[in-house]
Amino acid sequence: MQMNPRQIEAFRAVMLTGSMSVAAEMLKITQPAVSRLIKDLEADMKLLLFRREGNRLVPSHEATILFAEVDRFYVGMDRIAKIANELRHAKVGSLRIAAIGALSLSCITQAISTFHASRPAVEVTLVSLNTHQIFEFVAGRHFDVGFAQVVGEFPGVELAPLPFLEDVCVVPSHYPIATKSHIEARDLQDLPFISLGSNSPQRLKIDQVFAETGIERQLLLETSLAASAIALVASGLGVTIVDPFTAGYLRDDNIVARPFKPIIRFEITAVRPSHHQQSRLCRDFIEIMMDLFKKKAAGSLI
Repeated sequence: MQMNPRQIEAFRAVMLTGSMSVAAEMLKITQPAVSRLIKDLEADMKLLLFRREGNRLVPSHEATILFAEVDRFYVGMDRIAKIANELRHAKVGSLRIAAIGALSLSCITQAISTFHASRPAVEVTLVSLNTHQIFEFVAGRHFDVGFAQVVGEFPGVELAPLPFLEDVCVVPSHYPIATKSHIEARDLQDLPFISLGSNSPQRLKIDQVFAETGIERQLLLETSLAASAIALVASGLGVTIVDPFTAGYLRDDNIVARPFKPIIRFEITAVRPSHHQQSRLCRDFIEIMMDLFKKKAAGSLI
């Protein structure tokens, strides 16, 4: 038997209100129209759905059972409409993020906090990887977006560069150069230097600056994490050059961070799978990261 949606709608309205006249107001039709829809439904189903007791409409046992199914259907439809609305406004779903360690400990967590505040139902996964892994895994669509250092072209991904920042020099607070407003390469002559890992694109930039200026450092310690490099500086083991986000996140009375000259650019790009439609969630998160980098570059974000 083919169901008539209008008949079902009238039946539900009568069950909810207990009155033909109130149901008519609810549906914005006349009472005779509601009565006709109910009679037609009873005829089609070959069931008695209501009986009159004075001015009251009393649903039959069959009507009560039918209403439970009808209401379940309407609740499901309302749920579908709610989910569709949430999807339209990017309120539900999931977002898989990969980021280099320098960001995972600082601005990514800030961005996730901002993102989550308006989208508490969205599932967010954050994994810390190195730059080359991020490009590889995003190209393979294991992540929706990655945030890595700029290393040139890579197949299978699209890049959206964020505003560049400038590396800072972190030194023990008791070092004489800690009193300077900015630190130059020559200030680090023969000082113990804590390097980033040899596979870090930022390490290559730093080494190039010292090679071009002819400044010799004591390269005694190396770590893959900027946070570890700062911790070693706090222990008095030397100086380092790292990104400004990590330096700002890891504060310690035993260290100071100063602008470094010549400028070493800290360049981050959002990495997305190519030939793949970007979700609203992904776009919104990238915009949050863009805003954080703009504020940091302008000096309004500590």
